[in-house]
Amino acid sequence: MSELSPPQAPARRNIVKTLVAVLWMYGGRGIGMLWTLALVARLGVGDYGFYGMAFALATVIGPPLDNPFNVRAVRESDEHFLAERTTRFVTGAALMAAGVALIEVNYIAFFGLFWAGGEIVFKSYQSQAARDGHPERTFRMDTIRQVGSIALASAYLFGTPHPTLLGATLLYCAPYLVIVVLAGIAVVGHRPGMPGPPRLIAALVGEMLGMCIYLQGDVLLLGFLTDSTTVGYYTLTVTVTVALAAVGQSYGMTFYEPLRRSGGDLSAGPPLRNTLLIGAGTGILVLLTGIGLLISPAPTELAVAMLIMAAFCMMRTISSILQVILYAQRRDLVRFGANVGLVPVKLGLVAALATAGAVGAAVATVLTDAILLGIYLTAIYRRKATT
Repeated sequence: MSELSPPQAPARRNIVKTLVAVLWMYGGRGIGMLWTLALVARLGVGDYGFYGMAFALATVIGPPLDNPFNVRAVRESDEHFLAERTTRFVTGAALMAAGVALIEVNYIAFFGLFWAGGEIVFKSYQSQAARDGHPERTFRMDTIRQVGSIALASAYLFGTPHPTLLGATLLYCAPYLVIVVLAGIAVVGHRPGMPGPPRLIAALVGEMLGMCIYLQGDVLLLGFLTDSTTVGYYTLTVTVTVALAAVGQSYGMTFYEPLRRSGGDLSAGPPLRNTLLIGAGTGILVLLTGIGLLISPAPTELAVAMLIMAAFCMMRTISSILQVILYAQRRDLVRFGANVGLVPVKLGLVAALATAGAVGAAVATVLTDAILLGIYLTAIYRRKATT
């Protein structure tokens, strides 16, 4: 047949959008990995460990506060979306200001708050493209910002005889000041509005807080129980796996509009076969990375942790896709219960396995993510069976 049938045409568009988004996303993530190597090479694994802890703090603060806006931007009316986007911008700008106030007090607090706020402001600017189901546009913006940040900071790292982590960080943050101006212009003329009633806001904040502590709290705990070098190894594995798992988020985003129109009907969402194939693909890439590290001069602890995290990458990719369906189905309490409930399980496992360093943290991550994926699959497909 020379023309696509109606079911095939949307599916083809979703795949094409995802591929374009992936090109932009991994262009940015690839440059981000070079940034990681530059930090480690010029400042050492110890300083990278501090950088990783600041990033962990940012993810514990920013995404939970942003989650009510992020979820509702997918499914609410244009009127609510525009009002809530204004509040989203103001929230991010306030966090950035708080971070600036702490520059000379504490590095982790400064960078964590400023980065968290900068990302919220940036997402308010990207939100229209994301709402319309265009991940390729949002990731293009991400990549442009990433390139600007890394170019400025790398010029400092390699152009200065004795660079410091704070100096590199300040230049890395500079593009967010441009983003504040662009995002501020976008919200001018729209009155702020709250992202839903207090109970819903609490549930959505709690859901993401649980997820962020689940994903990054282990970094902070591992830093407390071990040392910055061990944290550096584990953070490297998390950086690689989360970067690859983001392809799941990109694929899921292409279904925002049809899922919103259908109220979360599975037939309008990502096919399970494609979901599983994408998850397997990202997991294999991490597995190959781990094998490469194992036969290279890299530390054995890092290589073994990377091998174990291949399973996490596969499951996290699948969960990211399934989460889009749960958003559209308004299954907020399911996500909240899963993410919050698993926090003590994962942190308990990390503490119990801390003597094994990054390898122990990787094992804890895989075990708890298997439970999370099981909860998501059960919630979605049990509902299908009963409707």
